Amino acid sequence: MRKNNFKKNIKAPLKAQNKPPSQKQNHSKPDRPSYPKTWRQVTGTHAVSELLSTHPKSIEVVLLQANWRSSAELRVLAEKLDSKKIKIEEKSDQQLQDISRSHQGAVAFSSLALDFDYQNYKWSHHGLVLALDGVEDTHNLGAVLRTSWLMGVNGIIIPEDRAVGLTATVHKVACGGVEHVPVHRTNQFATPFENLKKAGFWVFGLSHKAEKTIYDLQMPEKVIWVLGAEDKGLRTPTEKACDELVSIPQLSPNASYNVSVSAALALGETKRQWMKK
Repeated sequence: MRKNNFKKNIKAPLKAQNKPPSQKQNHSKPDRPSYPKTWRQVTGTHAVSELLSTHPKSIEVVLLQANWRSSAELRVLAEKLDSKKIKIEEKSDQQLQDISRSHQGAVAFSSLALDFDYQNYKWSHHGLVLALDGVEDTHNLGAVLRTSWLMGVNGIIIPEDRAVGLTATVHKVACGGVEHVPVHRTNQFATPFENLKKAGFWVFGLSHKAEKTIYDLQMPEKVIWVLGAEDKGLRTPTEKACDELVSIPQLSPNASYNVSVSAALALGETKRQWMKK
């Protein structure tokens, strides 16, 4: 690599101050980077790389850990960013941890909000949508987004309240999935469900109380899978908005699948049946 290749594009890190206790000094933590709240915080090398591949013009700035030159992965990322003339800033590990504790040395800020516009979506022969009724764990939402990307999910619907959004950690766990699966937030699932039903969708809610299983279904060409919160399951209004409740077979009635695992099983069975037709 050329020496000081990115010098013009990277701010120098702050020098540590080692003043004796008797002198006045600032004991506070380094200032947390402040950027518009509307910008998405995309964390982790894989997530940032996928953002760079799919929506490079949306990247406003990328924060790299001050010692990024010691990491081969970060050096490659920095080269790609520099080639596209994307602004880079060096930050301390603590400053990046204030954004995400598992930042992997890179945080990108994107001004692009990927909303699932279900009302104007151009549906093809098949359609696949997820609705998550109150998932609060960032790792679960990230895992669902990663699986949804690989399974070809067209969009995800989540509540605005009492549910996790697209946080830095969600981007990190999704490993780029957020860039491929748009998300719509609304507290009223009934409205998008009715709209999508008019487009030919059937709404199936996953519930351990249902006797019919996902393997008993004859999958229609357009499916909405509805999954509940980690500990509460589906809310009553959400259950009523479904066409049918189905379960995933399990040995113990007192245990339950992780929501991301449930999503993967339901999506996998849907794709399996579609491939057979």
